[in-house]
Parts: sequence; C-alpha cells; structure tokens
Amino acid sequence: MSEPRAPSPHDAALLAILERAFAQHAGADAVIDPAELQRALRLRSPYLAKRIFHAFDRDGDGLIRKDEFVGAVRALVAGTPRDKLEFAFRIHDADGDGTLDRDELTRMIAIALAESETLERATQPAEHLAAALIAKIDTNGDGRVSLDELERAVERRPWLLEKMTRNEAIWIAPNEELIGWLDHEAKGQAAALPAADHGKAPRVALAIWIVANVGLLGAMVARGFVLGQQPPMLLGRALGACLDLNGALILVPMMRGLLTRLRASWIGKSVPVDESIEFHKIVGHTLFALGVTHGVAYVLAYATGHSAGLGHLLGATRVGLTGVILLAVFAVMWVFSLGFIRRTRRFELFYFTHLLYVAWLGLTIAHAPKFLLFAGLPLLGFAIEQLRRLRRRAPASAVVTAKALRSGVTSLEIARPRGFAFQAGDYCFLRIPEIARHEWHPFTISSAPERAELGFHVRALGNWSSSLRRHVEEGRGPLTAYVDGPYGSPSAHIFESRHAVLIGAGIGVTPFASVLESIVLRANGQSERPSKLANVHFFWLNRDAYSFEWFGALLRDLEQLDERRMLEVHLCMTGGGAGVTALGLELAREVMHGAGRSDVYTGLRHHTHAGSPDWEKLLGAIAKQHGSEGVDVYFCGPPGLAARLRPLCARLGMPFREERF
Repeated sequence: MSEPRAPSPHDAALLAILERAFAQHAGADAVIDPAELQRALRLRSPYLAKRIFHAFDRDGDGLIRKDEFVGAVRALVAGTPRDKLEFAFRIHDADGDGTLDRDELTRMIAIALAESETLERATQPAEHLAAALIAKIDTNGDGRVSLDELERAVERRPWLLEKMTRNEAIWIAPNEELIGWLDHEAKGQAAALPAADHGKAPRVALAIWIVANVGLLGAMVARGFVLGQQPPMLLGRALGACLDLNGALILVPMMRGLLTRLRASWIGKSVPVDESIEFHKIVGHTLFALGVTHGVAYVLAYATGHSAGLGHLLGATRVGLTGVILLAVFAVMWVFSLGFIRRTRRFELFYFTHLLYVAWLGLTIAHAPKFLLFAGLPLLGFAIEQLRRLRRRAPASAVVTAKALRSGVTSLEIARPRGFAFQAGDYCFLRIPEIARHEWHPFTISSAPERAELGFHVRALGNWSSSLRRHVEEGRGPLTAYVDGPYGSPSAHIFESRHAVLIGAGIGVTPFASVLESIVLRANGQSERPSKLANVHFFWLNRDAYSFEWFGALLRDLEQLDERRMLEVHLCMTGGGAGVTALGLELAREVMHGAGRSDVYTGLRHHTHAGSPDWEKLLGAIAKQHGSEGVDVYFCGPPGLAARLRPLCARLGMPFREERF
C-alpha cells in the first residue's frame, strides 16, 4: 500500500464541507442516532445501517457526534488506503474478532445485492460468491479473511479503493460540494494532457450571429439619429430589424431534411449542424426578448411623444392590433417550450402550442410586410421541405411486435416501408393512430440498417409514450404506424472515426443500439457499408440492474458476433454500492470476472462498474491509449451529464458530439 499523502491545501475546505454534511444529517440535537443514519443513507437494511453506525461510533455510546462523523468520512476521502480498508473491515466484521468468515461475507454480499436491487443469480448465489472470494484471498488456508489478506487482495485491484473514495463518501456526505472537491483533487493529481479546441465551429457561428445582430442594431440606431427620430421610436425600429433577421434564421434549424443532407456532405464537417436545435432555442429566446422590448419601445413612443396617442396605436392601427396578438401568440409558444414543460408528461402542451408557428408567421407578415425581405428565401425553403415531408411520409406500416420491457421501455418492431433506407443512428417521427390520431413524435431507430424491420425503444415519459405502454401491456389490439424520415443525427459521423467513445445514459442508449449492431456486422464482413472504425468504447449508465435487461439481449448477441473484439463495453450501474459496504461483493465480482464467469449484475461477459464513473480517469486513459490517432466522443443522455463531459473532452483533445431532439 502507498504511504499517506501529504495534507492537501484543500483540507480546510474539505473539513467545512463535512461539517455542513453532518449538520444536514444530525439536525438540531447535533448527534446522529441509528434511525437518522438509516434515513439519511436511504438504506433498506436495518442490519446494514447498524453495521455502518458501529463503524462510525468509535466510543460505543450509541450516538455519532461531529468529530466521529468528520473523522470517519475524512478517512474515506483523504485517508491512507489502510484507513479506508479498516473502515470497510469493521462494517463486514460483525462479531469483531478481527477476521471475516464465510457467514459474514455471505450476509454482506446478499445485502449489497439487495441494496442495488439485484436478484441473486441461481448460478452465482451469495454463498457461492463468498466461498469463491475466500478461496482466492485466504492465503493461510484458515477459512477466514484477515485485514492483511484483504489488503493484499486490494493492492492488486487499486481501483476498488478509488471507487470506495468516490462513491461511498458521496453517499455518506451527499452534496455537490464534495463531488467538486474530489474532482479538483483528481485534476490536481492527474498528469496534464494536451488540450485541443474542438468547439471552435459552434463558437464561430455564434459569434457571427452576435456580430450580425449588433451590427444591424447599430446601423439602424445610427440611421435613426440621422433622421432625427425620438429615442423610443428609434429603438423600436432598430429592434424590429433584428426581429426580422432572427425570424428568418429561426426557420433554418428546423429544416431537418436539409440538415441531414448537409451533415452527410463536406459542409457538415465545418458547419455546426449538430448544434442546430440548440441554435434554434437560442434564437427563440432572443426573438421573444426582442419582441417584448420592441413592443415596450413602441408603447413608450406613442405614450410620450406621438400625436395620435397610445389608444390609437393599440386600437385603430394594423401594426398595433397585429402586434398585440403576435406577442400573445409568441408568449404562449415560448412558455410551453421551456424545459420544465418539454421534459415532463406535459410534452403535448409543447407539441400543440408550437404548431402556432403558422399563425406566428402569418401575423408577422401582416404586422411587418418587410419581414419577407429577410425571410422570403428561408420561408420558401421551409415550405418546400414541409411539402416534401408530406409527400415522402410512408403509408401505414404494421407493428410486427410490441413488447413492454423493464424500466418503462416499450419495444416496437415495424414492417419496413418499401424503399425506406437509413443510416445507423438516424431517427424518425412516428404517428400511431391508435394512441393519438394527429401526433408525431421523434424516436431513434434502434435496429441496424442491415435488418429487415425497423426497431424502436420508447421510454414511458410523457402522456403519449405512457399510453403506448398501457396499450401494449393490456393487449388492446394491433397497432399501425406511419413513419416520417429518416433524419440524420451526430451519430452519422461515427463510421468516419478511427476510435470512438459512445456514452449513453438510460434510454439515451437507443441511438447506439443501431450503431453498435452495424459496427459489429461491418467489422465481421457481414455488411457492405464502409467503416473506418478500429476500436469502440461503449459506456451505458443506468441506476439499477433491471434497466440493463431490455438491451441485454442485443449486448449478448454482440458479444458473440464481435469476433475481432473491437468493442469494449462498460456498463455502469450508478445506483450500485461500490464502496465500503459492498467491498466484499465487489471483490467477489472481480474474482468471478477473472475466472471468466458472467457478470453478477447483468449476466454478460463484460464487467459492470458499480457506482458513478470517474470520467476524468476513464476518458483520460482512453485518450492516452490511442495517442495521436485521436478519439471522438458521441453522447446521448441528460443535459447535466453533457455539461460535465463537454469541457473534460475538450481538455483531453476529444471531439464531443451530443445527440439532441
């Protein structure tokens, strides 16, 4: 084991963080009792809560005081490896005799499996795992595991201590401050890697847009001063010109067919096509702010200096009447497009209110006919695209199979429409009349282009997807589907990469289901489609073991098909205990994995990582492994995780592409 590290200059900050965490757990009486500890740690097992409490309560008075809590957690976070192991050993050693026997290990392994919501596998029950662990690390043959034997076993698996530090300490002191402290420490100790700027194109495009707006605003203000206009009127007209510009630009990111063709061409390598939806949101928010400010400026102009008066503007002029209605329509669209609406079961509110864009366009032209000077070409392109979409929408296709899978996922296999060709990672809009007659919803195609049917996996998040799941669960009858697409996505670039990292969280794995299958088929010569890929690292994050099951069948097939072993699968169970309370289970899993046995959590050949990934270490190791050849990262998951990964990938010199709908 390594020597204790020198005190960090951040120790004072760590102490303050732990004291705040203790105050959060302890409450007004400034002590933690067993029941409070079990509630704070959200443990199902009273026995496990008792064992953890015993490890904290060093003086045995039945209460955890601040110095005991801070000392124990500090040892887990910043202590020596021996400190961490001693804490874990005390939790496992129920009778306190200084050794771990088979019964103690069996009980703790069974509890760790239950806490992670994992059923014991018939082929690898807790008793079998405990016996295998003792047989591997019991060097003196007494049928027990001592602290020294445990230490020697962990020395060969140092990542277990790293998991313990990151996962268990955060579990005991749950706050973002501690995560930030650990990340800061990791960056301070990690070797520096050359940084590369792979976000240049989006920033250049954004800068051009900002300059265009500022330049137009400045030119209109200067013109107004020359003409002698009053400040409110001058500002209103200048803002109106910016409204015309942005009203034209907001249409471009929604031309999905055009963007799909651009992405597949050389232009897609220099223009930030993948950021189109984000740009649409930025322009939308800007448009609403400009619209409100424009309206206020005109109200002030008429209220303070115009001979006709404010009442004439609002009640007797085309500009005033259409302006009021236009702002009201825009306000409805803007409010119901906000994230807290789109990402909940109220998605339909966003869907239907956004159809008001037709009224918005008509009112804008009526309000300011010169808008057509800016928007004429984008409007024509947008209209042509909508007509093409209507023409190419496939006729009704039968839903061949529909299954309700675990974790609220519904699997659909749809008969492939005649002439329907797509690329791995593409998405479509689906309309299923039996669920909703007029609604179209976007879903990634989860089957490979080489397959006969179109596969989709739909997570029950909103009203439409929940209704689909209920329909399938209750067996209400056959379904038909109408397909609009396909449309390209950032995943289309994968086969141009030499080395790639795919990161999917939860249902965000669906773009990669199609991609992974196609990767293996191409590598084994079972597909004529070209690919430059030499190596793929696939990460899939889920909270519990059940969530892996709906995709498990495909992963098992891929394990058998992957003859060249070009695919490295990393399954991460973020809700799994990977620290001191699950040390016995984690060691047993490592032993079984080394013996070639399937994973306890998923039954797959590939090992499942319990706890939250240390992205700094994992991605840093991949970047070093491939060196100057470069590695591209493709992500589909929650925005919060993307916000953490994007700057890390930039620092590691790994281009980052995010899937958005």
